[in-house]
Amino acid sequence: MRPMGRQLTSFASARRMSTDLLLICLVESIASFALWPCGSTQTKNLLTSPSSVPPPRHQPGITTGFGVHSSTRATLSMTVAPSADTVIKRFTFERAWYPVMPISYAETDRPNAFTLLGRRMVLWRSADGWACVEDACPHRLAPLSTGRVKSDGNLMCRFHGWEFAGDGKCAKIPNASPEASASLCGSPETAATRFPVRDDGGLLWVWPESGDAGFANSLLSSPAVDPNASKFEWIMTIPPVSYESMVENSMDPSHAPHLHEGTFAASEMVRLEEYEVASDIEPQGYLLKHGGYTQKNVGMDASRRFTAPSFVHVEYKLPSGKKQDFQLYFTPSTPFETRVMTNLQAPQLPAWLPARGLLTDLFHAFFLTRKGLWRFSDQDRLVMQGQDQTQSEDPHRAQLAWDIVSPSDTGVSTFRRWLERVGGGPFSASNPTFVPTKEEENRWNVHGKHCPSCRRTLKLVDRLQKQFGKLSAASAAVAAVLAIRGALSRAIIATAISILMQGASMSMERGRRSFFGLERELWVPQVYAK
Repeated sequence: MRPMGRQLTSFASARRMSTDLLLICLVESIASFALWPCGSTQTKNLLTSPSSVPPPRHQPGITTGFGVHSSTRATLSMTVAPSADTVIKRFTFERAWYPVMPISYAETDRPNAFTLLGRRMVLWRSADGWACVEDACPHRLAPLSTGRVKSDGNLMCRFHGWEFAGDGKCAKIPNASPEASASLCGSPETAATRFPVRDDGGLLWVWPESGDAGFANSLLSSPAVDPNASKFEWIMTIPPVSYESMVENSMDPSHAPHLHEGTFAASEMVRLEEYEVASDIEPQGYLLKHGGYTQKNVGMDASRRFTAPSFVHVEYKLPSGKKQDFQLYFTPSTPFETRVMTNLQAPQLPAWLPARGLLTDLFHAFFLTRKGLWRFSDQDRLVMQGQDQTQSEDPHRAQLAWDIVSPSDTGVSTFRRWLERVGGGPFSASNPTFVPTKEEENRWNVHGKHCPSCRRTLKLVDRLQKQFGKLSAASAAVAAVLAIRGALSRAIIATAISILMQGASMSMERGRRSFFGLERELWVPQVYAK
């Protein structure tokens, strides 16, 4: 058996990551910032001969939906039948598995609300396992997420007490007689709309197609998940950014030295001169390969696989022989909100460590409340929100990057080609309006309120702040009494304790504020400050 001291040393070594790598890994979880593509022979020629840039490769009259190519402009709402030679096969976004939250984020004793493809749903732990239904009671359409999970596993509507079993069927109607309740609950009209759900790889997955067809179709495919994924911690954020912008950003390396100056430097940029689209662009996804994009990773071999509809798997092989692995999921909630799940694959605290759960929460909260981390994250988010807003205001406006202006645009262009070939994005038939709010931009709403570690740590911080405040006041009172009685030396000690407790209370208050961040007017100037 390995000695405990050696285990601690080994664990400390595993945790001792470089500052740059740790920051990058954490930011992947917050904003899914670029996991970055590169160039090919075709793009290399475009770079050396600007006049050889071909016209858009897209057919006239193709609809686009938000974020799809068009020979003229991209649109949020126009829906025109694409030509047969362009769409290789229509990908149906409603017929796919989506991760909606890490299992560790799901409450087992209460409903868990979420939105998927614009539809409000609710998950809960029923007597038969995880269940998912529409977040609307068929009785009065009240949100079932405001209800509660009973001891028998039924989900009870808070409005009139209707209960639903894990199969979505009505189990009880309190205001009806037992005979009438049994009769009514046997009717399909009283059942909640149910969706397939499963847990795999440490995540909860939902298939957003209801009915018998939905359950039958869900059995024909499996979630895109690494077999080892459940061994590591998943982190979820829900930024107010579109699915299209999120996926694009995960495939755009060239922005890092420019946008993230401070962590990177523009002077460290390495021009991407070669790239490889290493597979056909199929409805199921595609594979990209590329090299380095800064002086720190020159000579690396990287691959980036997109598996429809939401999985981006990136692998880096550095010249030193070190390997890095990133797993990202982008689940479209609404036209301008995406659920982002990242597996950092960071080592876990050893199981034998005392107070392991508390220490894990403190480590997590410490890193996820760092100002530098959120500055890095918001540098991405604010830019992507600006892109979404401009696209929403002028839905026919295209981005030059969609047709590859330089090799670094390869990842963005390839994703847009995929969207075009499968017939549009998840909200291509809608006409959404971008309305940013301070509520959405608050870092607590982006991550903290969804994260059990952050919620537990915030409660601990609040409790400690109150206790330190009480101890400070009590010590001050004792100091005053001792001073009156002439015990000056003891009074000085009590005063010192009071000051120390007050300092600890103020420190807890600063820690509490770090969960929420600054007001937008104060924060935005700091985001882009060098």
